[in-house]
Amino acid sequence: MAAIVKAVHPRLKEAGFRKRRHTFNRSAEPGVIQVINFQMGQKLPPGAEPIPPIRLDLYGLFTVNFGVAIEEAWVLSRRQRDVAFPVFVNDYDCEIRERLGQLLGRKTDVWWELLPDHRQAATEIGDAILEHGTSWLEYRANRDKILALWTAGGLQALPMPTALPIVMILRRQDRPDEAADALRSYYAGITQPAHKRYVHEVGHDLGITLPNPP
Repeated sequence: MAAIVKAVHPRLKEAGFRKRRHTFNRSAEPGVIQVINFQMGQKLPPGAEPIPPIRLDLYGLFTVNFGVAIEEAWVLSRRQRDVAFPVFVNDYDCEIRERLGQLLGRKTDVWWELLPDHRQAATEIGDAILEHGTSWLEYRANRDKILALWTAGGLQALPMPTALPIVMILRRQDRPDEAADALRSYYAGITQPAHKRYVHEVGHDLGITLPNPP
């Protein structure tokens, strides 16, 4: 994995990314960080057998994760803790996330072999990242682009699991009525009780009135 990352590094550096171990960051707007992460497959525990598609043996394979982290969402998720938005983020810190296989149009999750020829893998993956991944990130590189995708296609277009980052971006842009409408619309569609209670608390903290959860 280290050899593949090292081989791809110069091409990503030229595209504006900086590197820490197997993760790359770049930013076109303060508080919005684009992320590329190389992830190795984990070995199954001793005695465990693969049970596709529930449990897979991914040892010797790797995938590439893409994401975008948003400062307002970071602050919201840690609102009871004094944790500043970092200068370098990991893919699991991102609100918007996707994998390279999905960007290539594959219907199932895709993992690539580390061996036998890591140089060929590095070339193929580097080409795929620059042809598909960096453009995907560019469409989500700032708050206005994120809002445009959400307006056109909803959370699925980003993709993003909750509308809370959208609400926080709208508030940052001094659009409180739109932020309140977005939160109320999202809240109305929540079916998971614990999450509904959490979003109700967020609304209370933001001064947005929501119906009491069941």
